[in-house]
Amino acid sequence: MPSEKVLESKQALVAELTEKLKGSVAGVLVSYQGISVAADTALRRQLREAGVEYAVVKNTLLGRAADAAELSDLKSVLSGTTALAVSKEDELAAAKILCGFAEKNDSFTV
Repeated sequence: MPSEKVLESKQALVAELTEKLKGSVAGVLVSYQGISVAADTALRRQLREAGVEYAVVKNTLLGRAADAAELSDLKSVLSGTTALAVSKEDELAAAKILCGFAEKNDSFTV
């Protein structure tokens, strides 16, 4: 059984993820396994400049947030190494950047 402090921090993270999911106009899930640190840094910079929030997330916590945000269908694709990109304003920015990156990096999957 996790300590109360750990449990509270996980609950806070789930609440934060839930708000991100609810407050976004678009979201993209990716499997980032196998990309280099330099490539990841460049990708993060490009996403940040486009106003897209990008973070590695634990599948279990994202699954709970998806349930809370009434997006339970997301749970079917949560496996392996998962990162979430969400945008509050531009519906296409995250998908466009991440799909372009995936075309150049075989191990990166949208």
